[in-house]
Amino acid sequence: MKIRPSAALGRDIRSEDAEGLARSTWDEVRAAIEEGRADDALHGIDYGCAEAKMMHDSMCSFADDALTRLAEVAGDGEVERLLRKRYQPLISSWLAKTPDVKQSLERGIEFQRGHFGHTSVKEEADRYVVTCDPCGSGGRLRRTKKVARVKDAHDWTWNKKDVPYYCTHCAIMWEILPTQARGFPIRINLPPENDHDPCVHLYYKTPEAIPEQYFERISRSRLPAGSAPLKFHPPKKV
Repeated sequence: MKIRPSAALGRDIRSEDAEGLARSTWDEVRAAIEEGRADDALHGIDYGCAEAKMMHDSMCSFADDALTRLAEVAGDGEVERLLRKRYQPLISSWLAKTPDVKQSLERGIEFQRGHFGHTSVKEEADRYVVTCDPCGSGGRLRRTKKVARVKDAHDWTWNKKDVPYYCTHCAIMWEILPTQARGFPIRINLPPENDHDPCVHLYYKTPEAIPEQYFERISRSRLPAGSAPLKFHPPKKV
């Protein structure tokens, strides 16, 4: 694997013969590790992450463009319907397979690692506080391009105006759909007012610890214990 700087692109790029270019960067990294070429492996890891991040960010930008166009031609309601249809199966499966708080925390941060986000986690008495600076999807979008924003407040925009269309999926995915299914969110999202501020995610350890304001901002009521379609499973003690 040969990696060279490209003045035209302003970044590194692989430069090999035709057959070599077709080989996966990660296969090349594995070969370098197995052959004891540590420097080549480390260089390949850095390049492979940059390679994946470039494609990831392009897809996030495309999703933002698509949601923006959908809102323009069909209205905000169609954006909500699309996002609900997209995330309903995922959240149903999530709650069935990983219902407790620690499991959701682990999977949620896995998402951020996959997004190449910059994340820190702090455990408090009643919750886990995850700070994304930035979030690897919507947060980075807001710092790198001009994003379209909702003009009116909806329950799926935390009853706020000017939320980026891309970021609204967090209200639907993490808060509204789980609340409808089991009576409370998977996590609480605190999107930044300023595009260059961090996004904060709150994972409460028990449903009772979630402040009422987080139900009010998605226009949902806290369901009494035992009345939700799905039941809460407390964290397992290790």
